[in-house]
Amino acid sequence: MLSNQLLSWYSSNKRDLPWRLTKDPYKIWISEIMLQQTQVATVIPYYKKWMSSYPDIKTLACADYDNVLKHWEGLGYYSRCKNIHLTAKSLGKDFPDTFNELIKLPGIGEYTAKTILAIAYNKQEVGVDTNLERVGFRLLGLKRKSKFNRNRVKKFLETNQDKSKPGDFNQALMDLGSSFCQAKVVHCSPCPITSECKATLNADPLKYPEPQKNKPIPNINVSVCIVCYRDRLLILQRPQNKMLSGLWEFPGGKIEPGESPEAAAIREIKEETNLSILSPDYIGEVKHQYSHFKVTISLFLKNVNSIKMLKIKENYVWTTMKGLDKFALPKANYKMLELLNK
Repeated sequence: MLSNQLLSWYSSNKRDLPWRLTKDPYKIWISEIMLQQTQVATVIPYYKKWMSSYPDIKTLACADYDNVLKHWEGLGYYSRCKNIHLTAKSLGKDFPDTFNELIKLPGIGEYTAKTILAIAYNKQEVGVDTNLERVGFRLLGLKRKSKFNRNRVKKFLETNQDKSKPGDFNQALMDLGSSFCQAKVVHCSPCPITSECKATLNADPLKYPEPQKNKPIPNINVSVCIVCYRDRLLILQRPQNKMLSGLWEFPGGKIEPGESPEAAAIREIKEETNLSILSPDYIGEVKHQYSHFKVTISLFLKNVNSIKMLKIKENYVWTTMKGLDKFALPKANYKMLELLNK
């Protein structure tokens, strides 16, 4: 039987991961949110630091969001952190143990809810993410990523789930997807369930499911200006309803068509701070990539003698270079600081 083969392999080969040492639903929830769109090796140190500071949901609920965000800094997809904090504050201390309750919480979808229920509460649920779905497509020999085929995979995994160890079944499939059955690389010989895999029998598992064509990633040109006043740098906090919400950054924005990078920097500083600057010093260029677009940043520096005309709608702070360590900044801003310090 599929589940017997899988669990036998898992018992001897499962990865040694810190969140697998507990059945605490809070800790499993945090690990699952961190693992969304992020590799395991990246998550481990973040998870350990997080649990050191926020060992339970009550501690997290009472924590200042800026401190929480600082713990998340560098993991990306910052809406995950915002939703974690919102959920913690709404729950207080008790973590739900039903699908209908979990699915209503910010940032918890079907996959996360079912995975928490299977691992923490030993409930008969299969959380199907992209990794488990890929394994399922290959086991069934399905190519087309249609809604119908996705449902077939889901029902197949639910039917074959081990009734006594649903959490281990989920995690065994996760390990299988990360070790033997990756999107672009397969190792079929050591796989414990090769005999059950129709994609392997058809000689080219990588064609199951059919690879999706990547769309071209657009590039956006941006100008940013580090404004200094009496040896302090100006940083602004991004609005809560926008990308990278809550993070702190240097002022700047998109370069308009036909506009020079310097002119854009001057305009952006005027629009965001009401300060009028002339001839900012050009520092250099920074390139950065997000999930759906790239940015080319023209970086400028300007020391101002007066801030009497300063007017800023967002939260802002004048801080020293060392003082920046207290604030959560986007990765692109760290690249700017590296360039500035060369």
